[in-house]
Order: sequence, then C-alpha cells, then structure tokens
Amino acid sequence: MASENRASSYGNRARVMDSLASGGCVSIEVVPPPRGGDLDEIMAAVEAILPHFPSFISVTDHPGGKAWADSREGPRRVALRTKPGTLGTAVALRDEFGITTVPHVVGGMADRLDVEDLLIDLHYARFRDVFAVMGDDRYAPAGQTSIPAEGYGHASDLVAHILRLNKGEYTPPAEGKPTEFRIGVAAYPQKHFAAPNLETDFQHLVEKFEAGASFAITQMVFEARPYIALVERLRARGFTQPVLPGIKPIFKASSIDLIPRNFFIDLPQGLVTSLRGARSPEEERKAGVAWTVELCRSLLDAGAPGLHFFTMGRGLGTKWILDALVGPQGRLT
Repeated sequence: MASENRASSYGNRARVMDSLASGGCVSIEVVPPPRGGDLDEIMAAVEAILPHFPSFISVTDHPGGKAWADSREGPRRVALRTKPGTLGTAVALRDEFGITTVPHVVGGMADRLDVEDLLIDLHYARFRDVFAVMGDDRYAPAGQTSIPAEGYGHASDLVAHILRLNKGEYTPPAEGKPTEFRIGVAAYPQKHFAAPNLETDFQHLVEKFEAGASFAITQMVFEARPYIALVERLRARGFTQPVLPGIKPIFKASSIDLIPRNFFIDLPQGLVTSLRGARSPEEERKAGVAWTVELCRSLLDAGAPGLHFFTMGRGLGTKWILDALVGPQGRLT
C-alpha cells in the first residue's frame, strides 16, 4: 500500500515546520542497520506506527564506531562505522512510505568539506529538512580527540554553515544554487553530559537558535518538568522556535540501569519503583505504558507541539503508547 502511494504523496509531503505548526506532531527516530544488515526491522517498525499518521522520521548517524578490522594494506587496524547508511536509509524510508524523512548531519570530528559534500548530496536527493548535531565523541575514531583544522567547534557553527548554503555560498568562496534546508538541533533539558553545567548547556542551545536553527528535539525525558522549564527559559529569552520532547518508552526493569549509563540521564524514582515492583514481564510492560502515557499527556497539556519517539529500530513499544493515548487508529491532535 505504501508503494502505491509513493508517487502521489511525494509532492505533497509536509515539511517538519508545517507539522509542528499544526500541532499533534508524531515523529519517530530510527537507527540505520548494522554494517551489512538489511532494513526489514526498520521497515516493520514504521509499518507498526503508520496507523497513527507519523509526521516525520528522523534517521540517526554516527561519524565513527567501535568496530575494528585489519587494513587490507597491512596489519594496521582501522575503525569502522558500525552503522553506515544514513542517506540510504532515509531515501528508502521516504520512497517506501511517502513520509517526510530527516537525515542527521554530524559535525563532530568531521571536515567541513566532507559535510558540505554530504549536504550537496542531500539537496540533490531532495531532502529539505536536516537535523544538525555534533555527535557523541564516544563514537569518534580511535586516537582522534580534537576537531580537524577545518572542522566545527560547536553545533552552532554547523548550523551557520548550512545557512550559508541556503544563501548559495559554497566552499571555496563561490556562488551556487541555494539550498532550502530547515535545520533541527538537539536540546538537553537535563544537560548534555559534556557540558560543565546546565547554564552553559542552555547557552549552547541559544547559540544554535541564534545561528538560524528552526526547531529542536530534546534528549529523552521521563518527566515533564525539565522540558517545561527549558521551554519557559527559551520563551523568556524571546525564542519562539518549537521544541519537540523526546520520548523513550521503558518496558523492562533491566533498562533502569542501562539507560542512565548509556544516555547520561536521570530516571524519576516513581518510574523506577513501578518497574522494580512489577512481578512479571507483563506487569513491567503495563507499568512502562502507564508512566509514558501519563508523561505524554502532561507534555501535550503543557503545550508541546507533539511527541518524538526514540524507537531504537523497533516500533511495537511506540505503538503501545499511541494506542493507549489516542486509540488503535487515532491521530494525535
């Protein structure tokens, strides 16, 4: 069915900002498959969420990886990107489902010309929304601890570079066809783990908006209060860009230890108590659904323009939440 709609839906696909402005935006984030893998699991994840009319799909990218292989030229060890394929995954999802797809563009440890070449490819491939991040330096190639001489110091520098392409200003100093990118950036209600404090982290977000970012998606939140406080601070400073809260449903007590360790965030004690008090996997699932549904309602009541779900390539958990929130065939409004 999705393939039948491909040609007709392409020209009518809404931009991210249109979806955010209309309210009730549902977006999902997927991770490209491992090196050499296929897209079946990701396709199934999107299929599961289709009844809830997702507004856009965000496709992550990592500049490096932790896998290693012997170089063909000798015994030298080389770092591999464990999950390449962001552009290909984005094209496949867009063409299969006719849904706005937003590739991540990573500036950390990257050369500006390499990033500009990627942006040119994205423009030729008719992507018009991108998500600009510095990336997690845990995925940087071994031994690379500083930015390249022609790299980016901050995400705001990457945003500014993309905006120059929108003006037709290319490297080396030359004029070309202007791109049409709208840029999303990351926001951290509980602070990025590398930032020395919350104030510094907030200032980095301000700088990204000042550079020209159009919207933000937050790191996963498990209670509404930090998200509300972040948006209130932005509005007090005069920034009106929409901020979409990130949601990561938890359905297993074992995730209580893993998620804080991997994503450097705090979990509310109420959620921890509910999951650890469950007596079976089904009770754990019900506790996770109940907590996340209440969180989503609180965020929407506070004025959030929608909900962004981190699927980790699996769509069933997001479907459970949306089914409970708006019904099996319901649309978020």
